[in-house]
Amino acid sequence: MQEICDTAGISAGALYRYFESKEAIIVALADEERAENAELIAHLSAADDIVDGLCEVVPEIIAVLRNEQYGRLAIEIGAEATRNPVIAEVFERNESELRRALSDALERGQKCGAVDPALDVQAMVFLVLALFDGIPGRSIFDEKILREQIAETLQRFLRKALRNA
Repeated sequence: MQEICDTAGISAGALYRYFESKEAIIVALADEERAENAELIAHLSAADDIVDGLCEVVPEIIAVLRNEQYGRLAIEIGAEATRNPVIAEVFERNESELRRALSDALERGQKCGAVDPALDVQAMVFLVLALFDGIPGRSIFDEKILREQIAETLQRFLRKALRNA
């Protein structure tokens, strides 16, 4: 809570004028994440080629995930979700929506021939989300690799892993 107050440049008392509890703050962050996920989902839904569509957003995703404050906060919120069923439920909703959208997009890609038809969609969704989930934690301990390097390498990885070649 102190880090949030310090980052926002306000006192704890001022923070609690806007939010009734720590849980309310985390729920607000979850709502913000849901809105960001909705933008990603809309982008993937509109993409003619799911692989290209996903690769297009990788640099933006990496920029967010490599942010030190985001990384520390993501780890803290993840830990809180293991202890607090309300937080767990809110983030599970976000996670379910994103998993479903990625699965639908990859299946659509398989039907139109852009994605390897032999690909196990659920396993790939798990792996992609695991990669995204791990980047903030790794970034805290390893800042040497530039965002651009990570984005370019992830784009190459996704193209090779997803394409029907």
